[in-house]
Amino acid sequence: MNRRGVWGTAAGGALFALLVGCSSNVDGAATAPLATVDTDPPSVVRTTTPAITTTSPPTSTSMPPVTTTTASAPPVADASRFEGDPGSFYFTSPSGKFECAVLITDSSVAGCHGEFPSTAPRVEGSGAQGSAVPPNTIELTAGSPAKFSSSGDPRFHRFDGTARALPYDEVLSIPGSGSSNGLKCTVQEKTGVTCTDQVGHGFTVSDSAFELK
Repeated sequence: MNRRGVWGTAAGGALFALLVGCSSNVDGAATAPLATVDTDPPSVVRTTTPAITTTSPPTSTSMPPVTTTTASAPPVADASRFEGDPGSFYFTSPSGKFECAVLITDSSVAGCHGEFPSTAPRVEGSGAQGSAVPPNTIELTAGSPAKFSSSGDPRFHRFDGTARALPYDEVLSIPGSGSSNGLKCTVQEKTGVTCTDQVGHGFTVSDSAFELK
């Protein structure tokens, strides 16, 4: 046999031995080479979501304390300082434009003489019946609406002395002859003289404006 044939035979034998060595014989049956199985499962990557914190709005709020201001009552004048004859109380406005009085009889009356506005309604004259003249008196009888009139007798003028000025914002309150017969008068610098009864009637008068109720 030549040398090339020997090397071929030797190589074939070596290859056969290698194949036989890589196989196994179970119960006489040849099996294929065993495959390698990776039994470790792949790692699981877990991500952690950061917790979200929310702030709930307050269910109540603390409000600052509420301060209420109560208007103080106007000062009450000493009625005795304005009294003339028994049951008669006289005063003037601080400006001197009005002379006024509260007279307590069977029916309480408050009224004034003075510089009435040009818009005051004309009234029947005291001298000539049916004539219309500018008023010289404004008056309120307790329980009845206030009115302008023309008086021949200035009955709200004090003849037995000098009437005192009623200070601005002070209230002259005179009880009446009955439980609902009282009258109150006051003088405001801007609006003038105001007199009212206990049931809502009254007047306010200045030299430029008036109101009758």
